[in-house]
Parts: sequence; structure tokens; C-alpha cells
Amino acid sequence: MNPRARIACLAADAARWGTTRLLHRGGGNAPGAVALRLDPSIIGALGDALERSVVVTGTNGKTTTTGLAADALGSRGEKVVCNRAGNNMESGIAAALVEARSERPRVGCFECDELYTVRVLPRLRPRALVLLNLFRDQLDRYGEIDHTQDVIAEALRRSPQTAIAYNADDPLCASIAARVDNPGVPFGIDEPTGLEADRISDSRFCAKCNAPLDYEYVHYGQLGKYRCPECGWERPELAFAAVNVSLTCGGYEFDIEDRRGEKPVRHHVTTRYNGLYMVYNVTAALVACLLGGGSAARFQEVLDAYEPASGRGKTYQLEGGYSVVSNLAKNPTGFNRMVQQVRAEDGRYLALFLNDNDADGHDVSWIWDIDLERLRDLSDLCCVCVGGTRREDMAVRVKYAELGAPIELINGVEDALRFVGAGEKLHVIANYTAFPPVVADLERLCNLGTCFSVQTKRDRSAAGDVNFVPGTKWALDRPLRIVHLYPDALNLYGDGGNIASLSKRCEWRGIPCRVDQVLMGQELDLSDADVVLLGGGADRDQLAVCHELQGQREKLAAYVEAGGVLLAICGGYQLLGHYYMMGDERVEGLHVLDIETTAGATRLIGNVAIESPVCDAPIVGFENHAGRTLLGAGEKPLGRALVHGTGNNGEDGGEGVLHEGVIGTYLHGPILPKNPGVTDWLLARALRRRGVTVGLPALNDDLELIAHDVAMRIATHR
Repeated sequence: MNPRARIACLAADAARWGTTRLLHRGGGNAPGAVALRLDPSIIGALGDALERSVVVTGTNGKTTTTGLAADALGSRGEKVVCNRAGNNMESGIAAALVEARSERPRVGCFECDELYTVRVLPRLRPRALVLLNLFRDQLDRYGEIDHTQDVIAEALRRSPQTAIAYNADDPLCASIAARVDNPGVPFGIDEPTGLEADRISDSRFCAKCNAPLDYEYVHYGQLGKYRCPECGWERPELAFAAVNVSLTCGGYEFDIEDRRGEKPVRHHVTTRYNGLYMVYNVTAALVACLLGGGSAARFQEVLDAYEPASGRGKTYQLEGGYSVVSNLAKNPTGFNRMVQQVRAEDGRYLALFLNDNDADGHDVSWIWDIDLERLRDLSDLCCVCVGGTRREDMAVRVKYAELGAPIELINGVEDALRFVGAGEKLHVIANYTAFPPVVADLERLCNLGTCFSVQTKRDRSAAGDVNFVPGTKWALDRPLRIVHLYPDALNLYGDGGNIASLSKRCEWRGIPCRVDQVLMGQELDLSDADVVLLGGGADRDQLAVCHELQGQREKLAAYVEAGGVLLAICGGYQLLGHYYMMGDERVEGLHVLDIETTAGATRLIGNVAIESPVCDAPIVGFENHAGRTLLGAGEKPLGRALVHGTGNNGEDGGEGVLHEGVIGTYLHGPILPKNPGVTDWLLARALRRRGVTVGLPALNDDLELIAHDVAMRIATHR
């Protein structure tokens, strides 16, 4: 090492000693941050001493895959340096290298945050970057997935000798491999499993021509076997393929075929962990091991001995016969995998923890893309507890899922245990910063041997109870028709919550209604529509919808001109105007409203509150947009921003547009569940258009109003 690197390492040692000995905390990122401050090239300096290394990145599964791969690489006795605790930013990788330097490791295996790959790969120059998957995650930090793809592609361009081993079942990963010259090693599951297939979530369009992809089968999210019917782009042939996948009583059993040679080499593996995502993690770990110069000879032994890091997936046995399963999930796809496990075990007690700290992302709209409704078929769900800094939002989400169990607002996992029957199991799912306190509490309770008693009388039960209002006679010759436009493309900001709010508030009042989805490629029929929702999406998806609607513009314009009720969110709001900007490209809008959207130099991101004539209480939500929207002389804003520098353009104080029965807004969250007054304004206007003048009966909005008040406090104190 050069003198500067030596000084940086010594300073990092001092920082680690201070944090562990004086502050009694783990070393974490601090030593690496100190080292990088003194020598920004420290990762390269220490990485050059390694014979070889691999880096693992992606949205879900990084920590598990990295830990497995590191154990496999070290199974022959070689010393491996690894940031096992999940400190995956540049400073965490630097800290791991500094701490391990005295051991003279020969191999490196590092977990890396997606956005930091562009800073780590060019310095470390690993043999391979293992790309697991890309899902929507922390939109206020990462931006749209397109941005994450750009960052990873640039990282690979700056490290041309690094191979990209990528999950080819994910078109978002495959599209990165297709645009770089690095050697590609695709892996995936090469057969339908029929185990966890659900709706396609984050990728619906071809990376080459932007046409909708066709899927032969879907495993979960957007992972599966796909092909573009327009240009022929399809899932690449797999170099490593998981086949013969079967679910056993304790986990999964399958074969991983290494197809790189003339004759495939087959490795049989069994796992103790449920969840199809573990098939991907295990496959990726073996790929990382082999590309990193390791051997598969003891891979099964590594699997048998592996324990997830930091309490993930661990079952805690507590005094009194209680057991608690702790699971980490930080985005819709991760939560849905955990929900599937609860469902598989026919869980009776559930605790959900939701935080909105910096590391979590402040936008919690993603919880409306969790498929909690899948838990309705549990035979005896007794209680759902919700905790965390945004527990009120999660409580509203659970309420609208109608799981038939009481909802309890709690402060921690110990509170949740007081609602659990003796000898029963509690399933805990927590997001990123909510998870460590859960684990710490469970470790403490194990050490204390505390015994809990069932709380027979709840201090405060939200109970998910709704005041149903039967008896009102609604003079409707047909159900109220709610039309959701292109949910297969515009699905970025939890718009399913807006649909749930509209439909459930009808159902709870006895108003007959139905929800129709108009998907890409389908004919648009608004002749008997009563409420229309046009949501928000990523740039590529929004452009596809724009092209789709331009051929049917007259139908939408006629609906609006006739007084039709329409809610347009973010990208959908921009589409209604004369034009909007996608990068440097001007995209022709639908000319339905007199608005235009230019591009701003920065994004407007954060919690927002506005005063609006639509309802008495301020409207709260979250904005995340680079567009700067200007209203024409004949248009008026939805409301006046209560937070300076937010709204349509951050300057004129207006937010959204209110045009007859049309509400256009940048607010999501989604907007309707926390703002029942806006939902009821839309429904009342739709009913009046049908000739119904009866006022809407009041509902029990306790949970919605608590969540509203929390969001209001956050917005006005930002």
C-alpha cells in the first residue's frame, strides 16, 4: 500500500475502535467512510491485493446470496473478505476491506447497493457482477427503475473485464446485459413452477421496441419466460438453469445445470427455506462461487450450515410456548413473498412493521401493491398488528384488504405478543429500518424468558371495522362503473389503493359498483363509465400509454367534455395536457386539458399538503416528479400548496388541476385512502351525473383520518 492508503487504514482502525469500544455499536460504515475521506481510492488499493472477487447487487436477496457465495468460496479453506452485515454502500465495502487486510484474504465477495456499483466496480474490478433482480424500491431515493438500470450499465462499461451474471428471467436485468459489451452469464429457472405466479409487476414492455411482452409463464413479479411479439427480443438462453424444482416439507429441492460446456453439469441442491425467491438466491450464489474461482463440491454442505444474517427468516422460541418468525421485506415483491409464506403455513397471528426513515424511502405508496388480499382464505386469522413510524398507513391498507381480523396499533413486537394465544406462532414482516428493532426485542425477550398473557380486552382496537350503511335505496339502473385505465402499464404509485378506496366506499354504503380494467391493446369504451382512473408510470410505460391513447383521444375528450369524473395521477395528469418532456424529447399529449409540462432541473420529492375546495380537510400525499406543469388561463389548480416549493412547478403555489369533474394531481401515496373526502367528492359527482341526489352516508373513517393526520404532520414539518 502507498503511504496515503496506510494512513487511511489506521484512521479507519481508530474509528472502529471508537464505535465498538466507546459507543458499544458495530463498526458498520464509519471506518470505511473515514478511510474513503482520507483516500478515495482505498477500495482499489486494497482490492488489488485480492486474487479475485465477485460483487452481488439487485433489489432483493443481496445479503443472503452474498453470504452463501462467500461461504461457498471459502469452503476449501481460502480466506474470504465479505461485508456480511449488509453494509452495502461504498463505505461498507471499504470498511470490510480495511478490517480484513491483516488476514491477507485471497478472495472478495461483496454485496453492493445498486446505485453504488458505478463507484465500486471500476475500482475493485471484480471477475463478475451478479445481478439478482430489479424491482420498484424506494422511488424517492432510486428514482424510476430506468435510472437504476442506467447506473448499473455505466458501472459495467467502466469495468469492461467484469462479467455480468444476471437473472435472465427478469427482463429488466436482461436488458442491461443486452446494452453492454461485458461477457454475459444468464441464469434462471427454466421451467414453469406453478407455485407463486402473480400479476406482472415492474416490467411489461420490451427493452428494444417498447411493445408489451408476452409471457409463457410467470414465477412472480416480472420474473418468467418472456418474448416480444413485435421485434422478437426474448429471454436469453440460460448458462445456468434451475430445473426439476419441487417444494418439499422443509423447503425446495432442485437441480442447477451448468450449461456452459458441451455437456451440461448438474448440481443437485436442497434448501431448508421456503419461498421461490430462495431458488433464485441459491442459484445465483452457486454462479457467483464458480465465477469467483470456487468449487461446487461442498456447496450443499454450505447450504445445510447457512443461517440467514441478522435474524432474517429466523424462528424465535419464547417462554410460554410462543414462537415468532421474523422476516425482512422492503418492497412489494419482497412483502408478497413473505405473505405467501404466511399463507402456506395458514398463519393465525400477523404483525406488520412499516417505517419511512431515510433508508426505507419516505414514500409508502408501495404498500398498496402488496397482495394482502391473498390472506383472506386463511382458515382462522385472529389478529393483525401494525407498528412502525407509518403504522397508520399500514392499518388502512389492512382495513381495505378486509381480512376479517381485528387490527391493532402497536409500538413493538412485545405489544404484538400480548394479542397472541398461548403456544401460538406470530409471523412478523418488517421493512428495512423496522426490522433490526424487532430482532433486538426478540433477542432480549429470549434472554429474559418473559412469559406473556393474552390481552383479553384490547386497549384500542381499530378492528378494521367499517360502519356498513345498508338500507339506503340507490336509484341506479346499473352499477356504478369504475374504469381503471392501463393498470398493466401505469402501476408505479400504488394506484390499486385508489381503486380500492372508490370501490370499497361504494360497497360499504350499499352502492352497487363494478371495476373494469382496460389493458394495453384493448378497445377503450367510456360510454357508460362513471369514474375513470388514469395512474402514473415509468417513462417507458407512460410513453406506451400515450401512444395507445392518442388513437382513442376523442373518446377520452368527449367523456371529459360531458362532465365525466376522472382522477389522473402524476404521469396520467401530464398526459392530459398539450405536451410533456421525456428527457430532451417533447411528447405530444392528449390536449384534453389546457396544461403543459416542461422538464425541471431537479425532482420535487416529499410529503405535500394542499388546501382544496374539494374537501374540508387539507389533502395530503407524496410527490415525486421532475415535470414542471403550467396551467392555461382557463384552468384552476386543485389546491394551494401548504409547503413552499412543492406542487405543479414549485413556484406558483398551485398543485394539480380541477376541471369540472376532473382531478389531476401529482399527489400519490395513494391519494384517496388517506383523503376520504376526495374519494367521496368523486363518488358524489358521479352519482349526481346519474341523477342521484341522495347524500353519501358517513362511514367510520377513524383509521383513514389518523393516517391523514400523521401525513399532515410530516408534510408541514419537513
